Amino acid sequence: MKMFRIILMILILQSIQSCTNDSSEDFLGVIPNVVNYTEHIKPIINNNCLTCHNSNPNPIGPFPLETYDEVQDKTENGNLLQRIQLPVGDPLIMPQTGKMSQTNIDIILKWKDQGYLEN
Repeated sequence: MKMFRIILMILILQSIQSCTNDSSEDFLGVIPNVVNYTEHIKPIINNNCLTCHNSNPNPIGPFPLETYDEVQDKTENGNLLQRIQLPVGDPLIMPQTGKMSQTNIDIILKWKDQGYLEN
């Protein structure tokens, strides 16, 4: 029974650690002059959202964010921008694992302002 608890704790810790919101943009703090989906937005979404928002048979999130069209639609017509900018502790904040870096939020906002460039 004790061994079971140890294994369970290890699995829980590994799953929590795999839900980090780190990406290269977080550490550099650099916002590109021109933002496009393929080079900038997709890596941010992959690192912060796909754990839940995927097209697996039993996803946690109610919709996938795997393609340009899906991300662009939820950014323009959904509440993606609102949810990623909520304060820490708000039950509606996305990602639920913790607030996305301000650099990543600013990159997504710039992508919107520049007209959702794909490539």
